[in-house]
Amino acid sequence: MGKNLGEILNNIMEENATSCVEIFTQNLHILGTIHNYHEKCQNCHDCLISLKDVKVGCLKSLLKSETADGQCPNVNYKEYDWFNISTSAVVGFSIVKQ
Repeated sequence: MGKNLGEILNNIMEENATSCVEIFTQNLHILGTIHNYHEKCQNCHDCLISLKDVKVGCLKSLLKSETADGQCPNVNYKEYDWFNISTSAVVGFSIVKQ
């Protein structure tokens, strides 16, 4: 059996000395810090990615065209202390250098 997405993210972040991740679903743009379940959770589910200190915004508003002055549009984010996302909902991800 292969690695789950949470493990893959953890490995990439360790290699790049960061704990921040940017995740895209069909409709959401999610920024947060991945919960290091290897140290803190022996019963974590492979189908979930747990994040802390999270900002969630609508992907549609992020992808709107630039404003007249060439600036990116403002995206309203909802903040969460903890946020879980199903690995099957993830369309793409990137680590974020701090």
